Amino acid sequence: MKIALYGGSFDPIHIGHLITASCALDFYNLEKVIFIPSHITPLKERILNASDKDRAKMVSLSIESNRKFELSDYEIRNSAISYSFNTVKYFKEFYPDDKLYFIIGADRVKDLKKWYNIIELSKMVTFIFVARDEESLRNIIENDDFYKSISYEIMPSPIIEISSSLIRDNIKNNKNVDYMITKECKNYIEELSLYGFSRNSK
Repeated sequence: MKIALYGGSFDPIHIGHLITASCALDFYNLEKVIFIPSHITPLKERILNASDKDRAKMVSLSIESNRKFELSDYEIRNSAISYSFNTVKYFKEFYPDDKLYFIIGADRVKDLKKWYNIIELSKMVTFIFVARDEESLRNIIENDDFYKSISYEIMPSPIIEISSSLIRDNIKNNKNVDYMITKECKNYIEELSLYGFSRNSK
């Protein structure tokens, strides 16, 4: 069985995340993709805008129509810094004989060598680098010997200029977020007035 782990802040989860996961399902013939909202992300100083509970709920609502998408609250329950090494080690115990992939965006690839226990981590998974600009990504990889020591695949992905920060800004400024997030996620944000949502929002 082949399984991909997909970690991130998901603050909130958006269509770009879902398309990436869907592409990985097809590209690698995966059994499932497990979404893992982080608690405290290493190498990032940004404070999360929505609570752990709300971010996990938005993921759950956004993926419920796809039986091959699954939510894990492991990092949230762990309530510590969300080191990918610990997360992968946890899932490896559940799936000892299965092939594990780990999805990361191209913007995080350049920092990969700084990840905690990266060499041991790379022995447990094959990384999927999501490339919106494959040429630029290959320039980073081919000019650094570090990447020769890890197992990775480059997955072409549609260019989708959507980010969680854009969605948060749109909500705060009463701008439309239709088609950027699922209807279920949008309804949840409106119900709880997350990200500065007001009833005057579109």
